[in-house]
Amino acid sequence: MTQIPLLTVDPPKLPTDIDLRLCAVDALLDDMPGVPSLVIADPPWHYAQAPGHSANPENHYSSMSDAEICQVLDRAYDVVEVGRLALWCTWPKLGQWFDAKQAGRWRWKYVSGGAWTKTGGSATGFHWLGFSEPICVYTKTKAGSPLCANWGALQNAYTSYRQKHSEKPVDWMCDWLERWTEPGDLVLDLFAGMAPVARACNRTGRRYVGAEIDPDRCRQAIDRLALDRGVH
Repeated sequence: MTQIPLLTVDPPKLPTDIDLRLCAVDALLDDMPGVPSLVIADPPWHYAQAPGHSANPENHYSSMSDAEICQVLDRAYDVVEVGRLALWCTWPKLGQWFDAKQAGRWRWKYVSGGAWTKTGGSATGFHWLGFSEPICVYTKTKAGSPLCANWGALQNAYTSYRQKHSEKPVDWMCDWLERWTEPGDLVLDLFAGMAPVARACNRTGRRYVGAEIDPDRCRQAIDRLALDRGVH
């Protein structure tokens, strides 16, 4: 019997300005391709939930302690000259997070916050069911170098359908990029996940560099980018 050789399919090619790396975030920060004007972080927060709990993040990915996250964000501060940090958090973690950053070296300046309201699907929670997610905005400034603030209204609240676990709304992040950066600016994505930030950069003409440590999530992210562009 003649054996039919297995076909191998090469992964889709990324757009020229999209640099998504399968690596740890520290490795990315050691090898930056430029100076970002915006840092976006959606960290894998750790919760003290019993193993097997349906809402435990470890069911989806490996988590990090607040101290480890604080160290990564402090390193990111050093690669920015003037710019913003947009940090996705969760309501239960806000108090612990403020305590953790107060205890460590923290140089980002908090300036504002917002929230994403999720419609559809199900939610978990003890005091409240989690149908929204907060985001904190910080800045690094320098005398004589103003922050980018393009004209146009940018609301600090957004409503959209709930995505897969921890997946964030691309359309809202497109609004951030158009308000807080210029076309061609570099955006640093510390925890890429399914790469909604890369997709937003691709749609708005911003350069992107990001790290994702999980091979399966990285491949899915590349596939989504390809679908976004209509190519394979």
